[in-house]
Amino acid sequence: MPSCKDITNHTSEYLDRHMPWHKRIGYWLHLLMCVHCKRYVDQLKLTISTIGRTQDATPPDVSDEQIKDISKCLQEQMAKTDRE
Repeated sequence: MPSCKDITNHTSEYLDRHMPWHKRIGYWLHLLMCVHCKRYVDQLKLTISTIGRTQDATPPDVSDEQIKDISKCLQEQMAKTDRE
């Protein structure tokens, strides 16, 4: 079963459903037992839904290519962190 640190490091994968099913089950079990991690995930869900409803979330002068570049950099940083 994942630790609290694993939960915080991989919440995006869990919410985006980019996590294998066997890891999702462990993640889900952890959230059933740990009120602190459950609260963390719930807060992140609320943040994501709030930002998604905000029309000004992305400034109009940011191109699709720039958004892709930023996303790629963030994914590379997450992958590097996972290896450490």
